[in-house]
Amino acid sequence: MMLSNEKEPLCVKTDKSNSLVINLSQYFGYDCIIEISSWDKGIAWTGIADSEIQKITDISEIGIPFVAICNTEEANVWLVTFPEGLQEKLLEYELKYRGTLYVLLWFISRSQYARELFETSPLLVWIILKTAQSQCWGIEFILNLFSYKRTKILAACGLDESNAVLKIIQKLTLKHFSQHEFELIAKYDWQNVAKHLSHLPLIDGRLLKFLKKYPKLETSTLIQKFSAEWKWHEFEMTFKDTLRMADDLAAVNIMTRIRSCKDLRQLTNLHDRLVSELNDKVLQDIPMVEYGVPPIPETPIIVPITNNRDLHMEGKIQHHCIFVYHNRIARGEYFAYQILEPERATLGLNKTVAGGYSVDQIYLKYNGIVSDATRELVKVWLNSSIDECKMVGS
Repeated sequence: MMLSNEKEPLCVKTDKSNSLVINLSQYFGYDCIIEISSWDKGIAWTGIADSEIQKITDISEIGIPFVAICNTEEANVWLVTFPEGLQEKLLEYELKYRGTLYVLLWFISRSQYARELFETSPLLVWIILKTAQSQCWGIEFILNLFSYKRTKILAACGLDESNAVLKIIQKLTLKHFSQHEFELIAKYDWQNVAKHLSHLPLIDGRLLKFLKKYPKLETSTLIQKFSAEWKWHEFEMTFKDTLRMADDLAAVNIMTRIRSCKDLRQLTNLHDRLVSELNDKVLQDIPMVEYGVPPIPETPIIVPITNNRDLHMEGKIQHHCIFVYHNRIARGEYFAYQILEPERATLGLNKTVAGGYSVDQIYLKYNGIVSDATRELVKVWLNSSIDECKMVGS
């Protein structure tokens, strides 16, 4: 159980032996006191003694944020026993690497090898601890593992024993590392990634998940140019729309065509060509389908699209794929509008579970971003419709 209570600070004191005593009775309604030994004695806590510990599963997380202890003035005497500069690094670790802080303290307060590895490669230490927890490793094995070469550590953790793999893993820049990220890392084909993407400046979580789903794109020219400036929203929207349209057109070589794109601009050009192809195909012999009455009345500059032919023509004129929402619009789950001023745009509204309506998308031609003036116009239009409904019901 993770405790946090901003209104009530932790009830903490340091005893004569410099152990930290935390009284949690206020949280549980019964006597609950945890005692954590000082650094020089090896960090351990109530119920944990060196003589009892044989496997890593014998050491469990306390559930009290380390940052909460550090923010308590009464803990200063205990914290002073820590090596200089270590407290700040532990706070950074807790913020990024989840679920291993106190297990980490147990090891680095007993092993110089563990501490040195923590200070130079916290991600590798986290991988060791998470792997140890999942495989129930023995304590002696883990303590010895910290002294191994880093490539040997990777091998022990089930990853490839390779400098190239070590290099690529050290480029991981995920926002945080928790159980989900550990499972992703543990099951990844790192040898293949290292072979094709070792030149990249970083590997983020979205790229990992994307390549997990589309591994053939690892060798694409497009992914070879991945960087911190990568426009994920634009890329994912364009990529998904391209696959969806290719499926509608029964284009069997779409992944080959995507792999040949040199950058996002070329992917966008491919997307736009498919938009045109699909619009032309559908408009050749399309039966008219009238949509239901739009939920929000039109204005001179916000006009509803009321049939499938106009929907397809909107996509053709604006060079985007609004027509893929035809089925949802026909079912009354989605609504499309033309915006004529202050700039030509297409608006999509979702019907919410509560029976209201929310903006799903507002795009210019070629899925361009609309101005703040257009967004404000739509906001006022939606709000005025809500006010009118209230007046009718009153």
